[in-house]
Amino acid sequence: MFKKILMALAFITMTSSYTQAALQLEITGGINEGRKILVLPFAQPDVGVDVASVVSADLMRSGKFSPLNIKSLNQSVIQGSSVNLEALAQLGAEAVIQGTVTPENNIYNIEFKLIGLQGANKGKIIAHYKGNSDLPRMRNAAHRVSDRVYKHLTGQDGAFRTRIAYIVYKHNDPRPYQLTTADYDGFNETALIRSTQPIMTPSWSPDGKNIVYVSFEKRAPAIFIQNVYTKQRTKLASFRGLNSSPSWSPDGTKIAMTLSKDGQPDIYYYDLNERKLNRVTSNRAIDTEPTWSDDSKSILFTSERGGRAQIYKYDFLTKKTERVTYQGKMNLSARQIPGSKSLVVVTNQNGYRVARVDEDGSAYLLTTSQLDESPSVAPNGSMVIYSTVYQGRKGLALVSSDGRFKANLPSTVGEVSSPSWGPIVEK
Repeated sequence: MFKKILMALAFITMTSSYTQAALQLEITGGINEGRKILVLPFAQPDVGVDVASVVSADLMRSGKFSPLNIKSLNQSVIQGSSVNLEALAQLGAEAVIQGTVTPENNIYNIEFKLIGLQGANKGKIIAHYKGNSDLPRMRNAAHRVSDRVYKHLTGQDGAFRTRIAYIVYKHNDPRPYQLTTADYDGFNETALIRSTQPIMTPSWSPDGKNIVYVSFEKRAPAIFIQNVYTKQRTKLASFRGLNSSPSWSPDGTKIAMTLSKDGQPDIYYYDLNERKLNRVTSNRAIDTEPTWSDDSKSILFTSERGGRAQIYKYDFLTKKTERVTYQGKMNLSARQIPGSKSLVVVTNQNGYRVARVDEDGSAYLLTTSQLDESPSVAPNGSMVIYSTVYQGRKGLALVSSDGRFKANLPSTVGEVSSPSWGPIVEK
């Protein structure tokens, strides 16, 4: 027989001071289709962050979990200040998370236990972690809890401490275009660059220290590298004609881009070690939107060489180019899902929608909206962030890579586009 566990309520948690994200999450589907788990309220003082709420939201957004709402559980499960684990297990819950945040001088000790409810893990503590944080990084500490729970239950690294980059356009602002970074859930937003002219297509370096992007500040496109921390930047390409779609290789040594300096738009890459520009394609058709394979040994790109835009792959070992997609009227903006051979693309099927294309050629739609673009995949492959039109404005949206969880992330500060998901960086 399971024992009951007490809900730790030694401290009163005040919610009025909790900060708001610049991107507000509006769930549109899939919250009841994942693995059931219960995140109990953490016993904590007012630290500006409700740790349990952050953990629950993280797990839900991954698309793999459906955290139970403790307020909706009946009296057979919640009995006063305790939880009946047997009754919770009968509801199909896989595990329960119990934790505390305890102040010690200017540091807060964070501790949690993950208790199994099913099978061989029934009644066992399957994870127990202790750590500490100061107040400014308390939200990051909560994401760390989510990462560890996710790792224990799925075997994959969590990506909840990652950051995203995107472009914000603020109407009636003297410098309306902004290159902005934020935590993956929209909190801790920071504007890196403000400009009177458009900024486009940011891409992170694999160490998370730099972003490469396109700027029109001289009324013509140029590609720059910007250090996120020092704000130092370097001009990478400003050739006559098109300089667009920069993409950093996963091994950190190269940046692919589209240039038209020699005629038609073709794919090039800049070798950061050799400080040399190299041409990849030479075709009468338009080749654009280069991105890299996981192993940095091939480049995926969009080309009209077959008549309509489809995804092609150039292999550096064989020196050959092959067509990858055949589904739908056209396919654009390919991104490989890390840890797999599957791709995320924008496909033209009754509108422009985000789709997943698997190695065997099978494909299915992840979204049902009409004007989706610029998909970017989380570094653990669990989620996709993309730009869409929501309630007449450009904004971001999330979908799990299996299509189950969906949410819009409308901005409170302007129109948002061109998201880029940053790497997993230990901190």
